[in-house]
Amino acid sequence: MTPGYYLVKDKDGSVSGQDSADYDIGDAVPFQLTGTVAQDYNDYKGAYQLVFHDTLSNGLTFNASSVKVYVNDSTDPVDTDKYTITNPTADGHSFDVTIHDVKSLGTDVSKVRVEYTAELNENAVIGSLGNPNKMYMEFSNNPNNEQGGDKGQTAEDKVIVFTYKVVINEIDSRRVPLAGAAFKLEKVLTNGEKKLVKECTIGADENDLEKTKFEFTGLDDGQYILTETVAPEGYNTMHPITFSIVASHDTVSADPKLTDLNGNPVNGEIEFTANKDKGTLTAAVVNYQGDELPSTGGMGTTILYAAGVILILAAGAFLVMQKKAENK
Repeated sequence: MTPGYYLVKDKDGSVSGQDSADYDIGDAVPFQLTGTVAQDYNDYKGAYQLVFHDTLSNGLTFNASSVKVYVNDSTDPVDTDKYTITNPTADGHSFDVTIHDVKSLGTDVSKVRVEYTAELNENAVIGSLGNPNKMYMEFSNNPNNEQGGDKGQTAEDKVIVFTYKVVINEIDSRRVPLAGAAFKLEKVLTNGEKKLVKECTIGADENDLEKTKFEFTGLDDGQYILTETVAPEGYNTMHPITFSIVASHDTVSADPKLTDLNGNPVNGEIEFTANKDKGTLTAAVVNYQGDELPSTGGMGTTILYAAGVILILAAGAFLVMQKKAENK
């Protein structure tokens, strides 16, 4: 019998199934377990049984009501009386799905799929260790046993869900930590709408007033907008900054790894330092006072200075020309 296999669907829907994906904390992560059925299952004197054993890591919460079982490539789920969900299990797994008898599902079954969701919760591990989900399958393997007691077992398969963290350090133009700011982070959805991820406000707590570091934990890859909602007293409110979290990981592997992690600016001045193992992207953002402008910066600042020089030279040239005309 061909071993069962295990897939997690990518959030953006671009891949129907793979061995790793990244999600936001709070997302319902879709999983798919597939078992290939022996060609001679109809010849079994007893029941031909499949049991999917699934073990979720602490960062994933099983949603038992989401379980559906399918035959072959059908999109119509089988009746719920054809299988049993055991959650939790006596053998230490997070849950088991037992197909009582594949013969009751039809005479031409080549594979059985179990699909379900699990929430990526607040216990999720950030970074390269990820949040693994392991599965193996037991199956009847003695066609002459009317009791169906003899079982075979596939090798264990694993998929991993990754999630990341953004750390923002607020500083002034001298690169000294600056307190008194508040921020919100929004995610840009595929339809262009924005979803609030987290708002860091200034409350009555004295620690809020002294806060210079802002952490946004449990983020998927994708595009985000960082907005300063309160500027430190005496400082200008910075323009919103748009950036992207870009991650690469093994999509087809028996032991998938996080291979790369970057934060890329889209609009605004920000530069990230990435730590792939910890899953963190860290950046400093600068608040300026009054008419103070960045001493160095991106193209926007360069254009402002260049335009200023051009205007000054043009004005000087005009004055010189006017004086020469008056002297004639």
